[in-house]
Amino acid sequence: MNKQAIIFDMDGVIVDTEFLDYQFQKEFIARENGAVSNDEAVDYSALVGRSYDDLYRTMQTFLNKEYSLEELKQAFIRFNEERYHSLDYPALFRKDIKAILEEAKQQNRLLAVASSSEYAHILEVLEACGIDKYFDVIYSGEFVKESKPNPEIYRKTLEKLGVTPENALAIEDSSHGIRAAKEAGIQTIAYKETRMAIDQSEADYSGEDMCEIRAIITAHFENLNRR
Repeated sequence: MNKQAIIFDMDGVIVDTEFLDYQFQKEFIARENGAVSNDEAVDYSALVGRSYDDLYRTMQTFLNKEYSLEELKQAFIRFNEERYHSLDYPALFRKDIKAILEEAKQQNRLLAVASSSEYAHILEVLEACGIDKYFDVIYSGEFVKESKPNPEIYRKTLEKLGVTPENALAIEDSSHGIRAAKEAGIQTIAYKETRMAIDQSEADYSGEDMCEIRAIITAHFENLNRR
């Protein structure tokens, strides 16, 4: 049998931090615009799933001030660090994922994380949640020229795993992450998100929680193995 793999996004999938990121980004924009709170009439969904310069360029479109990309980056990093300093990652950990990880190991499937976050931060979160040892490959968006929705992060992760796209399955939440996985040729499960206006329609499957996603994974690989 060819090698098979499950590739996880981190923020919004392994830990419920995507919504927090979104809230912090909106809070930063409101502060910089001199507002007490966000303008609820504005659609901020374009921010979701972006990282690095792509995020800062998108933020610039919502700001009233003129910032260079570097000035905006440094201002947001300081703002974000204050809020993430005391974040309790185990409390945000979707613990039912452990059953998926254990089952994958029993089935000799490889496991990977492909996240737009910085590599050191990915390790910090996985270690805090006690699951870092499960993963065969941990790949960061900082290792590629352009992160999601560019598919390079997934192509490089597949290369590291030694797995073909047809034998991999990705779990994502943002539209950018789903598109990146799909453009790399990987069938994708969306972790359903209803708190933000995220288009998950490109995903092949959708699960409400890790229990549903586990059932989808089992059925997907059973069908694949029957071909």
